[in-house]
Amino acid sequence: MRRGDHWGQFLNSISKKEAREILKKNLPNLPEREDHEAAILRRLFSLLQGKTKIITYSPDLMYEVDVLPIIESCPLPRPTSFIEARHSAEWYFPRMEEGKRLRFLRPRSFEKNAMGLFEPIGDEEISVEDAELILVPALGFHEKGFRLGRGGGYYDRILNSESLQKKTVGLSFSKLFPVPFLPESHDIKIGKMITETQIHSFLD
Repeated sequence: MRRGDHWGQFLNSISKKEAREILKKNLPNLPEREDHEAAILRRLFSLLQGKTKIITYSPDLMYEVDVLPIIESCPLPRPTSFIEARHSAEWYFPRMEEGKRLRFLRPRSFEKNAMGLFEPIGDEEISVEDAELILVPALGFHEKGFRLGRGGGYYDRILNSESLQKKTVGLSFSKLFPVPFLPESHDIKIGKMITETQIHSFLD
């Protein structure tokens, strides 16, 4: 598998800490990023067909692919000319709870948390078992599908079986994939990962 453009200097695997630093430096400055995000969302849209209950995330727009433009009736501000199609599933967003636990709520509205990310306010909750598709945020992905997150371990804890991981989809950019980090035993593997150029499958 071709190594992403930014990783050519690394002949061996690097630590997750090093990988995070490099990704955080490069992600905000990717050329043609908005065009690539639109292409990623068009590929993602094909995977959403027939799904009615989907878990997604509130993106950190510096580091994560913005999924909001395809979410119908999302109460968050989002670009309107970005993509023409919206998907009318029931969408659920993560809310961080004590003990590094996630709950997934259907939002009536949003509020910003201490990290500056939007979290849902709502009463309707879904479990990861009942969701048909789970979009997971990430800084990047290993060539075997392991996810590199921020280091909090929220998703590693809740998506702790292969049956759940098969429902997960990650989004990233071809210039930064794959990330040559050393996976650890608790790192989750995702089912599919989409870049602007193709869909990669890891757990089929």
